[in-house]
Amino acid sequence: MNATIDLENTYTSGVYSKRPVTIVRGSGALVWDAEGREYIDCTAGYGVANIGHARPEIAAAIAAQAQRLITCPEIFYNDVRARLLERLVRLLPDGLAQIFLCNSGTEAVEGALKFARIATGRTGIVAMFRGFHGRTMGALSTTWEPHYREPFSPLVPGVSHIRYNDLVSADAAINEETAAVIIELVQGEGGVHVACEEYIHSLASLCRERGALLIIDEVQTGFGRTGRLFACQHYDLQPDILCLAKSLAGGVPMGAICLGQHVIESGRITRGIHGSSFGGNPLACAAALATLDILELEALPDRAAALGQYALQRLRTLHSPLIREVRGKGLLLGIELKRRVQPYLEALSERGVLALQAGSNVIRLLPPLVISEEQLRRVLDVVEEVLLEEGSNSLIPARGTVSGGDGMSTTYPEYDQNREVLLLQNMLTIPSNSRQESVLAHYLVEQAHLLGLHSYVDDVGNWIASTHPLEANAGSQPIILLGHMDTVHGYIPVSLQDGVLHGRGAVDAKGPLAAFLSAAGRLAHFANVDSFSFLHPIVVIGAVEEESATSRGARALVERYQPLACVIGEPSGSQAVTIGYKGRLLLEYCVTRPAHHSAGSQQNANEVAVTFWNRVCQHASEWNKQYAAHSNFSALMPSLRRISSNQDDFEDHAQLRLGFRLPPSYDIATLRTQLEQWADQDEAHISFSGEEAAFQTTRTTPVSHAFISAIRTTGGQPVFKHKTGTSDMNVVGPAWGQNIVAYGPGDSRLDHTPQEHIHIAEYMRAIDILELVLKELALQRETTS
Repeated sequence: MNATIDLENTYTSGVYSKRPVTIVRGSGALVWDAEGREYIDCTAGYGVANIGHARPEIAAAIAAQAQRLITCPEIFYNDVRARLLERLVRLLPDGLAQIFLCNSGTEAVEGALKFARIATGRTGIVAMFRGFHGRTMGALSTTWEPHYREPFSPLVPGVSHIRYNDLVSADAAINEETAAVIIELVQGEGGVHVACEEYIHSLASLCRERGALLIIDEVQTGFGRTGRLFACQHYDLQPDILCLAKSLAGGVPMGAICLGQHVIESGRITRGIHGSSFGGNPLACAAALATLDILELEALPDRAAALGQYALQRLRTLHSPLIREVRGKGLLLGIELKRRVQPYLEALSERGVLALQAGSNVIRLLPPLVISEEQLRRVLDVVEEVLLEEGSNSLIPARGTVSGGDGMSTTYPEYDQNREVLLLQNMLTIPSNSRQESVLAHYLVEQAHLLGLHSYVDDVGNWIASTHPLEANAGSQPIILLGHMDTVHGYIPVSLQDGVLHGRGAVDAKGPLAAFLSAAGRLAHFANVDSFSFLHPIVVIGAVEEESATSRGARALVERYQPLACVIGEPSGSQAVTIGYKGRLLLEYCVTRPAHHSAGSQQNANEVAVTFWNRVCQHASEWNKQYAAHSNFSALMPSLRRISSNQDDFEDHAQLRLGFRLPPSYDIATLRTQLEQWADQDEAHISFSGEEAAFQTTRTTPVSHAFISAIRTTGGQPVFKHKTGTSDMNVVGPAWGQNIVAYGPGDSRLDHTPQEHIHIAEYMRAIDILELVLKELALQRETTS
């Protein structure tokens, strides 16, 4: 490690993940490290260096201005600032007539949100899935990636996120409370996704119709990057607010908030509502004027269009099994892989090309617009070399060291039992009671990325991982593995001894969920290396609040998906499949009676409550004699879950909490009416919650057949069960249909007990079975003509 790295590591904040390269010099599209090694820079400072590094024109403009005047706050006028404002307005899309100058992209977004709120008098902001707008509190609230947002919550209220390129989602989200919609026309950080022209025009129309402003974030796409001076010009779009930064001043920090007529004519953009000490300083303005000269004189937007088209065509002809899709516009290029990109970024760097990632599995190429044709060809040659070498497995060793979200290194095998056991063991160490699942969810996002899956935490807190990008699941028929993250209370020390893993959640929540993720990871790896393609995406979900009566996580999914098949994560043993769950009804009963002497003849509150409970039991017994035929699954099963009482000087109070396990086709409304009548007779108050109807399917469905085949293939004999509890099958089954089962390793009799544990052999056998099931349902072999 050289002295610069030692020195910087000693005194820097530690918030950045740094590559072991010390850059000391640049020129055009090239940079050199401290050892004199040359690199082609396809990071361009995250898009700052559009006009290239170390431009003598910028150095001269800065030097000349520094000798005249460096700083001048906007309480005074300044000649250089005035020239820049006038120049920018001439170049901007029509209608953007006034500008606030600031210092960065996140500042531009912060100011845009403030201007939108004050101009409209509204507070709601609609942003996009995968959007990135900065890391200060307002901008961070509109950024999608949860691992950026969650550590700093609660953030700015009133911000919602919707699917990109999905007009139906926009139509549902934009309302009379919406101040603005903020969107990138090409999502850089979020995976290099390009907005559809029809979608953008319709989105702009929606905003106009409903009185919301349209904020276009061109912090990365502005100043030639996409092949036009501004990406808006590809769409013939006139935004209400345009955010600019990064390359505006040729490398000197600068941002701009460009305001349209709806903002200006609101009459609310008045003196003192916003400000900046450094914004519009003469030094940055001089650099920006010189930058605009270079962009125009060298026709860099046209250059980006031509070179970008060449690069896209060439990348799309690469025949690498690693590549899922190539996307981009101009010289903002994304290569989506079927695996995480970190090893490939390292391999590119070793061969003299610096590139970025955009999410866990997208290589982002963001070269200076002055890159020569020869340099670009060299970049594409190296990309091809690196991605095609995968055929010999030279880049992905059997074991590799990766960086986890906590900054610590974790050594994982590409595919072995130890990793899958370690996954579950780590999950057990993370407490995740209902409504406290966030830490586990974000840990699972990191693990899914390591397995080559797309992953995020949705707006209700569900963890979601998929073999396909988010938008590929919309409108498709995925195979859904629906587990849950939350456990009941009660700490059990996590230990692994003699092949048995102990810990809270080993059986009920985390055992099945870890098996789901491991099996999906195997499928992603299998499809990559064995030339299979997915007929259907595989989506793994860890839902929130399954253990509570709300089942909030599962309910949020019902309308979002229409799966081909679903497996619910519940313990049944590795050779058993559950095809039915009873329904549920919860009841709170409260009764109050005047206090009296215990020797008197009147019933006190406790006696009234016990009489009510006896009525319930008698009713269930009579019903079961007539209808249940000695079957627990067909029986009405009441349970006394809690009883409490208290007394003051004047009244006795008694409370009951009852639960009912309801058989299929049971008339819940009639039961509620009967209970209400008895409560009225007792002059008691009752309330109901957690109502779910029973749900059952059959062993003749395609997913049941897949389990029968998989269990027999692994040497077992399949058993089908009906359970007397409830699960998320009761929530999603009525909407998703009959092709659904529940499956998971573990003995359900240990569920929620202090003895909760799982045998590693059974856990691994369940993963093997799930892998076979998913192969049958989701994969097909690719053929060549």
